[in-house]
Amino acid sequence: MGRDRWTMIAWLGVLAISIVLRVVLEAQETPYLVAVAPYMLVSFATPVVVLIGTLRHRPPHRAGWFLLVAAQVFYAAADTVTVVDEVLSGEFLEPTPADLLYFAYYLLIAAAVLLFIRRRSPGWDVPSMIDALIVAVSAGLITWIFVLQPLTSDSELPLNAKLTQSAYPVLDLMLLILAVRLAMGTGTRGAVLYSLLGSLVLMLSVDTIYLVQNILEGGGVSESYLDALWMASLGLLGAAALHRGVRHFDLRSEHAQPDASPARLGVLAIAVLMAPGVQVLVWLLDWPLNIPLISGSCAVMFILVMTRMAGLVAAQRQAAVTDALTGLRTRRYFSDALSLECRRAGRTGHGVGLLVIDVDHFKRINDGYGHPAGDEVLREVSRRLSAAARAGTVVARYGGEEFVVLAPHTGPGELLALAERLRAAVAELPVQVGGELLGVTVSVGAAAQTHPGPDSLLRFADEALYAAKAAGRNRCVLADVVPATH
Repeated sequence: MGRDRWTMIAWLGVLAISIVLRVVLEAQETPYLVAVAPYMLVSFATPVVVLIGTLRHRPPHRAGWFLLVAAQVFYAAADTVTVVDEVLSGEFLEPTPADLLYFAYYLLIAAAVLLFIRRRSPGWDVPSMIDALIVAVSAGLITWIFVLQPLTSDSELPLNAKLTQSAYPVLDLMLLILAVRLAMGTGTRGAVLYSLLGSLVLMLSVDTIYLVQNILEGGGVSESYLDALWMASLGLLGAAALHRGVRHFDLRSEHAQPDASPARLGVLAIAVLMAPGVQVLVWLLDWPLNIPLISGSCAVMFILVMTRMAGLVAAQRQAAVTDALTGLRTRRYFSDALSLECRRAGRTGHGVGLLVIDVDHFKRINDGYGHPAGDEVLREVSRRLSAAARAGTVVARYGGEEFVVLAPHTGPGELLALAERLRAAVAELPVQVGGELLGVTVSVGAAAQTHPGPDSLLRFADEALYAAKAAGRNRCVLADVVPATH
């Protein structure tokens, strides 16, 4: 722990000193190679620092971090070629060999972020993908109007230079989409994620400033404050790799983050409002209005937002009828399903069966092994009940350690057989909790009725459950007499 802390302090100290030196040396008009030396030191040190952090902390999945090391090697090589080109020619003749190295850097870092996303998120996480697309459309509109359009319309800029300079904002946009996807996806939060995101966002911001300034000034730009910001971006990347949180940073998450947090909604609101904001700004600048582009962007974002809202509504409905602990249906869903099935049975005359199931001596499990063990038992019992239930039944958690099974079109004999199958499925194997195996059984009360009423059917099944408990537990009891309701 102490060594990790001192390594982090040393890296941040070197970074801070290098940034100050870069700015001071530029201000004092020292020779170019001397002024740029602190920047080059950070550029060369970053892949080494990322490699040290990866080898020291040994995350379970290292491929993403090794891709970051390779990306930073290409970045340092591109910086070297850029400096050599500046010393030898004093101007940038695009495309230069450095551009190819920078392009390789973009692709490698994009591959690393994509790998982190796939490791951290179960499935495709469609909501986060839609959110990233909304931000991407907004950013793409801004990039085209304020960067790509001025570049492509510059008649004095050679075609090769246009293509080269246009590639950078496109690659930046690709990284922005991945960064948003990483930020809004599932997985652990903490210093590593925020440092990595900070590095990406800062790098993309400085790249944008560089491109805009390059367009406005009509030539190569080499300012100390831009180098300082790039160095800060590299420093955050190194800090992310040195943090011990890399050990669990890209572990797969089993649970999604809150789907509609205020921060997420705020980002989406800003992204959606960008299109009309850009239109107003272009109008104020007296630039030609690209109505088809802006209108098309608004239409695409509107469709994406509506898709997102539909997903939120569906997720809320699903959460309302799904028990968070067991994944079974909720008591509310069961009550509605029972009432609906009883009304159908009243019209058609078919029988309806109901099982009420209770975990035997569950309080002893909670008291003896703790509530986490009790939760694990409930999850495993739920899994076994779902696996053993027949198609068309509704399995729900009624409350606490009590479960219910609604079986339409079922008579007394079929219902008792189903109850016995469920009881045997639970008792067949012990449940593993921590390092121990616990024998778990259930008692089952069954009731079947033609022309049933919801309250009466539930009452008879509940009385049968109490009879099963009184008879010694771990057994099934069918209600003796279930009067029909007409």
